[in-house]
Amino acid sequence: MCPAGLALEHPAADILHHFTKHECPTNTGRPWTTSEVEEAVAIGPHVSLLDSEAMKQLQMEVEQKADRGQCRVVLWDDIKHNPPEHLKMWRIAMIPHKSREFRAILDLSFAIKLANGGVIPSVNGTSEKTAPKGTIDQLGHSLMRVIHAFTILIVLREKNGTLRMCFPRRRDSQ
Repeated sequence: MCPAGLALEHPAADILHHFTKHECPTNTGRPWTTSEVEEAVAIGPHVSLLDSEAMKQLQMEVEQKADRGQCRVVLWDDIKHNPPEHLKMWRIAMIPHKSREFRAILDLSFAIKLANGGVIPSVNGTSEKTAPKGTIDQLGHSLMRVIHAFTILIVLREKNGTLRMCFPRRRDSQ
C-alpha cells in the first residue's frame, strides 16, 4: 500500500509511506495456541470458495500478488510443525461483484467456534483502537484500496513488518 500518484497528495500519505517501510502497529488480541490455529485450518475454506470459478479467481489474484512481491505463499504443511509466533487464521470469502465475477473479502468480525465449545473472538472484537480521532473521515476515496489490500488472509505480522498470508487450496490439488 505504498502511496503513489495522486495518493501522494492525500493527508495520510506520509503515515502510509512510513508503514510501508517500518510496519503498521496493531494489537489484535492474545496470541493463538497451536491447537487453535490447527482447528481454524481444519475448518476449511469459506463456502463461497467451494465454487470452482471463485477458487480459480482467488488463485489467479494470489499468483499476481506473489509475482509483484506483495506476498509470499507459504504452505501450511511446510510450517505446521513450527508455526510462526502470533499466527492467526481467518477465512476469505469470494463475493459476487459488479465489476468482476467475485471480490475477495476477509470478515474480521467473524468469531471462530472451537470443537471444545470455546470461541476465538473476532479480530474486530479484540483489536485495540489506536487511530487518532477523525481518521475514519480520511477513508473516503481510499476505502476500496484498503479493502483490496486486506482481501488476503493476514496471519502474521513479523517484527520486520512482513505480512504472511495463508490461502486455501482446492482439495484435489497437491
